[in-house]
Amino acid sequence: MKRGLKLGIGIPLLLIGLFMTLGGIALLVLVGTDGTFSLPATRATTTGHALVLETLDVGENFPASGSFAATVGVTVEGGAGDVFVGIGPAADVARYLRGVRIDRIVQVNWPGGMRTEPGGGGSRTPDPPDEQSFWVARSQGASASLQWPLTGGDWTMVIMNADGSSDVSVTASGTLSLPALGPIGIALLLIGLGVLVGGILLTISGSKMPRAPRTPPPRPDDVVRA
Repeated sequence: MKRGLKLGIGIPLLLIGLFMTLGGIALLVLVGTDGTFSLPATRATTTGHALVLETLDVGENFPASGSFAATVGVTVEGGAGDVFVGIGPAADVARYLRGVRIDRIVQVNWPGGMRTEPGGGGSRTPDPPDEQSFWVARSQGASASLQWPLTGGDWTMVIMNADGSSDVSVTASGTLSLPALGPIGIALLLIGLGVLVGGILLTISGSKMPRAPRTPPPRPDDVVRA
């Protein structure tokens, strides 16, 4: 193979392999081999009765099983008393919290804690949340933890005191697991390393200057004849 062709193939392969390798490393650092992305624990408080995350809008065609099915994990720790965390249909949660003072969670990774803003106002004290039947996933206690397989629909997550009282103060953390991401990261890393090595070898080979042909020394007979 000619030098120019080796360089023309080797350099692009080197760059592609480098980006694939870095992408695989970044993905594995982010989600690990099990495909789990973790959000660090953050502090959140409200003088109202609930902290509400209303952005869990999942497409109806989202896979419910297999490697591409995702699972949301939430862990909430309270201070003085038991806390509650639950996920339910958005319409049912809205009816339950109608006329109740709440704060909406608008960003979960805001520096220093969750970013919230005042939501619905009112003076009504809700019934204890665990008594409601519409939750698709729920947990309560001094440390409440749930795992919920993402399902198509419009969902709302709620964090409250277990008795429904005001002044909610919690430390919350979360995970999002997508098992396919782990093998994808490993495959990307291995393929990237292979392409990178191939690109390096071709580039080195193409960079070498061809050796000039060696002229054999004159034979004694040729010198005498001259």
